Amino acid sequence: NLYWTDTGTDRIEVTRLNGTSRKILISENLDEPRAIVLHPVMGYMYWTDWGESPKIECAYLDGSERRVLVNTSLGWPNGLALDLEKNKLYWGDAKTD
Repeated sequence: NLYWTDTGTDRIEVTRLNGTSRKILISENLDEPRAIVLHPVMGYMYWTDWGESPKIECAYLDGSERRVLVNTSLGWPNGLALDLEKNKLYWGDAKTD
């Protein structure tokens, strides 16, 4: 599957690699969704939202059980990386460098 964020429509979507079964997973309470990474073993997706109230969130790969992980001391969180071996999430922030 291919997952992506769309800042123009403020959505997170998924489709099969051949373009079938496209589905909107999250379309509410997103301001400026940016980066997205997946944890295939745990079945989670993580994404950044660098809008007026910047935050980093997660949900299951089907969009359920959404929750905020970080919403303080952020400027423009816009890059994510997962260390699957150590089970850590890293992010870059363009405003705070």
